[in-house]
Amino acid sequence: LRRPFAVSECESKSFSFTYRIVGEGTKELSLMKKGDTTSVLAPLGNTYKLPGKGTEAVIVGGGCGTPSLCLLAKTLKEKNITVHTVVAAREACSLLESATLKKYSDTITFSTDDGSKGYKGNAVDAVRDIVLPKAGDKIEFFACGPYPMLKGLAALADDLEIKAQVSLEEKMACGFGACMGCAVKIKADNDDGYVYKRVCHEGPVFSSDELVWE
Repeated sequence: LRRPFAVSECESKSFSFTYRIVGEGTKELSLMKKGDTTSVLAPLGNTYKLPGKGTEAVIVGGGCGTPSLCLLAKTLKEKNITVHTVVAAREACSLLESATLKKYSDTITFSTDDGSKGYKGNAVDAVRDIVLPKAGDKIEFFACGPYPMLKGLAALADDLEIKAQVSLEEKMACGFGACMGCAVKIKADNDDGYVYKRVCHEGPVFSSDELVWE
């Protein structure tokens, strides 16, 4: 089966992505050399909806989800939208794309679980304690990272009545939306209270308030 990855940087004739070796598929990918070829099915799914005029963007990246936010940060900066970025990981050596995101951000905050760099704590607490006090009155969250981080940020957004868009990571089998292997629950006005939508097709970006967080 194919492995789903998010693009971190894109040029006219090339693109890049970041991944962690977690199994046989990514291990095999890591052994590829310059000149080797492979099959790629891209692009898939949707993307973030940019905020309106006067809205500041708070970008939150956790672990391997962080690189996928580079293109968003670049696009926002090109449109003169104020960008506050939080880059989070378990320890300092796992903080990714720090230089790239710093280039496109008006403010950047580093957060590590062990306190080895920046704020000691998780990304959501860093947003609450560091970013919100210096951001404007009108903000919107954009995030990609571990499920618990996204769930926590969604709860914070709900408490503050702030819009939040999150990019989900799910295992995909076909990538075409046919197998339903990457389906997630979306709130709906029916007997079940939800319907399913596919991360590869309707996603991976969803509004946090439409998701059924489990």
